[in-house]
Amino acid sequence: MKKILSLLIAILFCSTYNVALAKVDANNYRYGYVNIPFWQNFNDYNLLANLNTVYKNNNDLKATSIKVSEAQKLVKISLADELPHIGFNGNIKQTFRSSDEVFGDITIPDFTETQFLLPLTLSYEIDIWGKNHLKTKAYKKKFEAMQQDEKTVYISMTSAFASDYYNLIKVDKLIELQKELINTQKAVVSAIEKKYNAGTANINQVITEKKSLTYLEEELNNLLEKQDVLKNQMSVILADRSFQDISRTNYNDIKAKVAIPKEISTSILTSRPDNVKSELNLEKIGIDVKVARRELLPKFNLVGNLGFNAYSLSSSNTFLANLAIAPTWDLFMGGKKIQLLKLQKDEYKIALEHYDKTLLKSIQETNDALYTLKSINGKYSIANDRYALSKVESMLMQKKEQLGIADRLNSLYQKEIELVTEQQVVSLKVNELIAMINLYQALGGINFFNAENL
Repeated sequence: MKKILSLLIAILFCSTYNVALAKVDANNYRYGYVNIPFWQNFNDYNLLANLNTVYKNNNDLKATSIKVSEAQKLVKISLADELPHIGFNGNIKQTFRSSDEVFGDITIPDFTETQFLLPLTLSYEIDIWGKNHLKTKAYKKKFEAMQQDEKTVYISMTSAFASDYYNLIKVDKLIELQKELINTQKAVVSAIEKKYNAGTANINQVITEKKSLTYLEEELNNLLEKQDVLKNQMSVILADRSFQDISRTNYNDIKAKVAIPKEISTSILTSRPDNVKSELNLEKIGIDVKVARRELLPKFNLVGNLGFNAYSLSSSNTFLANLAIAPTWDLFMGGKKIQLLKLQKDEYKIALEHYDKTLLKSIQETNDALYTLKSINGKYSIANDRYALSKVESMLMQKKEQLGIADRLNSLYQKEIELVTEQQVVSLKVNELIAMINLYQALGGINFFNAENL
């Protein structure tokens, strides 16, 4: 019966877990920026649930999405400038003549006259050279670059929260071990005081052990402070004004997979948001150069009117229509447009240099992140071996104590060594996860668990 109940609970948990993944994955297209399958490899329901809250509530993510929306509106505005402009420009006026007007043999006495001019007006710059269309293309490139900024913020925010999340789990475990270490040291102090009272230890030994206890208690306070700081930082990312406790997995329940790529092709780095943005910026400025060159050419404006023109609302034959092409050409502006063209060419050269630097920086960051991950993985393996040996030594010391060939104090010292070694293992294990997160960020959100992506 117990086995059946446990199975039902497990099935219920898995169902809830999958529902959470589905919500995160299908909420909106922006979640595609962060590559949810990568985070599923951590097998951590609490992490995904918290990330889902970040994506819904984080202030920076919302502000970035608004900026993208603004860039999209600029594209639509530029597209509108490519189209004809039709408006109403009416005029109703009354003229008063206070004296006679003489035109040769004809005399026109003083009069009052009302005129009604109610036309629709048309204006359109004929885009013979494609200049206005190029401007729209430039705004589209800017919009696409803003989308890459948005992707960068999503990846950065996700990585920052996940790093804080696992650092908080690490601190939780270190606090637990530190408290155990303090209790062990208190037992050491008690044992050494008994020896001192029995005359088999001196006062300096007692003082040394008590000082060691204060150092351990001080370190516990530091860990508690770090725990609070991490919670506060994560609450800000979650946009949680209540600053409630952060739901998280226990260290002992971490089931994250560890993946270390053997090598990474530099070709995949071209898909990093900053590299894509640099390339888009290069293309935009290239378009700006073409626009500046076309500014040297004449413009052809189409203008016209269609409507009502009369001196009385009841008048007949009041139809008004005209259509004309008005060419304009700036023949001399003191070399201003030539300099603007040269300025855009200089901007293009700067953008080209920035693109090369961004690509080199991405290679450096990826190499650094990969090397750090490999290094921590090696250290974690060594620390694990050392911890296993420390546990064996503790077990042997306990047996010696039971046999009467070692005293209680030796067992306590060995227990402290074991606890310190375990703390090192805990730190390195979590640091390895954080190193994977840093590599994920360096790769621009690539799921390197899947070798095909590399």
